[in-house]
Amino acid sequence: MSSIWSTPAPVKAAFFDVDGTLLSFKDHRIPETALVALTELGKRGVKCFLATGRAPYQVDEVPVDSFEAFILFNGQLCLTRDEVFHDECLDKGDVAAVVEQVRSGLYNCVFMERGRCYASGHDDGVRAIEQASGSVFPDGDIGEALENDVYQLNIYLGPGQTGIAKEAASHCKFTRWSPHFVDVFPQYGGKHAAVRRMLERYGIAPEEAVAFGDGGNDLAMFGVVGTSVAMGNGNPEVKEQADYVTDDVDSGGIYNACFRLGLL
Repeated sequence: MSSIWSTPAPVKAAFFDVDGTLLSFKDHRIPETALVALTELGKRGVKCFLATGRAPYQVDEVPVDSFEAFILFNGQLCLTRDEVFHDECLDKGDVAAVVEQVRSGLYNCVFMERGRCYASGHDDGVRAIEQASGSVFPDGDIGEALENDVYQLNIYLGPGQTGIAKEAASHCKFTRWSPHFVDVFPQYGGKHAAVRRMLERYGIAPEEAVAFGDGGNDLAMFGVVGTSVAMGNGNPEVKEQADYVTDDVDSGGIYNACFRLGLL
């Protein structure tokens, strides 16, 4: 294997999605080769950042010491290991509209608060995502979402079915990495906005950053860095728009990409 991939500038920052990028869907673990890559990147002065739709309580598998800072809820919560520097919740009216639709039986939804999440119920889609991600979404009283701060919604509607939810939650952005559901967060949020914040905070130019991802919620992030890498197991549109496509997450995708980029 030779280092054949070029970057517009020496890489100083690397952003990593979690599910399907760092974390395997097969065993819900980070492959050893990816852990080696993270360690080596740190030794070579490349700052590593997590960029995920997951919540703080859903990243136990992640080696915290390997990362400089964290983008959670698709960018709605940004923090270093010492402090929170961006914190944004969903519009209360939008949350109320979704609660009403869920209560009408139009779809199931997982409501994600800063310290917990809860599902309106379990159908095949919800159970499929629990199995794929290794997570558990306990059933809860969705009425509590009307009183508490909600950072993100996972609305369980398939491709082509989201129009009714978009009409109700008019201040939101919808992105998809699974056919089972969409991530829903504030309309001006997303990983790309959070990546910009991180780069500005650390004084790193966009062309000095690389981003790794596999799903629809990673596409915007690809547009604000100098180099984008899609996983071999990524969605077709992600691989099409990425600068480079590496191997599957379970086939050394992260390590091999870092090697080809000359980072290892």
